[in-house]
Amino acid sequence: MNTAKYVGIFFVAASIAASGCSSTPQGSDNPSGDDSGALGSAGHDSGSGSSSGAGSSSGAGSSGASSEGGASSGGASAGGSSSGGGSSGGGGDAGLTSDQEIDRSVAPVTLTMAPFTVPPGQEVYYCQTFANPWGKQVDVKTYSLTMGPGSHHMFAFYASNATNGAIAPCQNGGLTFGPFTFTAGSPHTDTTYPPTIGATVTATTGFELNVHYINAGSTPLAATVALTMYIAKPNVITNHAGVIFLNQTQMTVAPSCTTASGGCPSSSSYVLPQAVNIISASSHMHRFGTNFLATTSNGQTLYQTNQWAEPPPKAYWPPLQLAAGTSITWTCTDVNDTGSKLTFGEYAQTNVMCISESIYYPVSDVNNPIIATQF
Repeated sequence: MNTAKYVGIFFVAASIAASGCSSTPQGSDNPSGDDSGALGSAGHDSGSGSSSGAGSSSGAGSSGASSEGGASSGGASAGGSSSGGGSSGGGGDAGLTSDQEIDRSVAPVTLTMAPFTVPPGQEVYYCQTFANPWGKQVDVKTYSLTMGPGSHHMFAFYASNATNGAIAPCQNGGLTFGPFTFTAGSPHTDTTYPPTIGATVTATTGFELNVHYINAGSTPLAATVALTMYIAKPNVITNHAGVIFLNQTQMTVAPSCTTASGGCPSSSSYVLPQAVNIISASSHMHRFGTNFLATTSNGQTLYQTNQWAEPPPKAYWPPLQLAAGTSITWTCTDVNDTGSKLTFGEYAQTNVMCISESIYYPVSDVNNPIIATQF
């Protein structure tokens, strides 16, 4: 797996077991919601809003079958994708909506992490790797995530030449980072890209699912993670999506930043190396965070929230166009109630983080579709 360790990532990974993990094609219907043409990326839970996702559907073209190692091609049968059934395979169909761009002849694939237990009063990070379930290069059109109570966030990292692995605590805990295709801070999140846009997964690329769970209760917590992916018809994706990931790895919050003082802001700026079209923006903070604000050097508010947990993403359609050389400044205000200095770190209950996340297109390299600060 190609995941690199940096000083600053906030999510944890879970490693996948061939015996306990599964990657199975599904015959169920597409995530529901009115297709407004914008990126659908909203949690089902309260405070996250409703999804603008992929619209209603009568279901995938076929049910598919799981291969023995826990991975599936996602096609009508194990070991290959279907060339018939469902909607047309499409050769650049003009004027398709996001929902119509999904290839119904190929069953959706669900990556299911093996279940694990979170002890009372603990935060854990688990990782699991999956081989490319299609066995070829595809464009993902829709992601649909389901996690259980206690989940804080998850990543779907790209993993070069990945195989189906065993679930285990992440080697680098919550300080693991690498190029990723999907992330979410809500337990139920549907994301569908607008027309002509999708996220490319190359033939030699699999996944590492990384998940962070917090058990604030007094009894053990059973954790679950399942990520379903719907791919696009051939030749309909002409714009490839990536992620802008901006982190503050050196931040600290002094003991004097109390409620009485109104807390203290931590800010940083990043200059975009290329022109981008932003289609979604969000944030990540820990429990001390009371406000997040991301702005651009041309005076636009990119994203604002006072929610440290499950902040609802903001969709942009038409996209927010930012020229190369535009800077993004992101600021987190934290209230320190501990009496000691807070430092950047992986634990939501004892450390601080301030991260700006945006989905954009076009990527300059589908093998590394991320623009990020130096970690």
